[in-house]
Amino acid sequence: MAPPPNNSSGNAPRQEAPVKAPAKDPKKKDEKKDEDLSEEDLALKQQLELYVERVQDPNPGLQKAALESMRRT
Repeated sequence: MAPPPNNSSGNAPRQEAPVKAPAKDPKKKDEKKDEDLSEEDLALKQQLELYVERVQDPNPGLQKAALESMRRT
């Protein structure tokens, strides 16, 4: 009995289905980091996150105030 015909030319690279890696949950990572921070560090982190949100605001006055506050922190 003859082997089944080979459809590839022999020189063509073999195509494999892509393997997806499990997505990492950034919130879990952040929560773990937060456990290691002191209360003062957590307060500072929250304050900086608020400044980042304000810098992205369409109001230029609010952006400037947030940037000035960041500079003083």
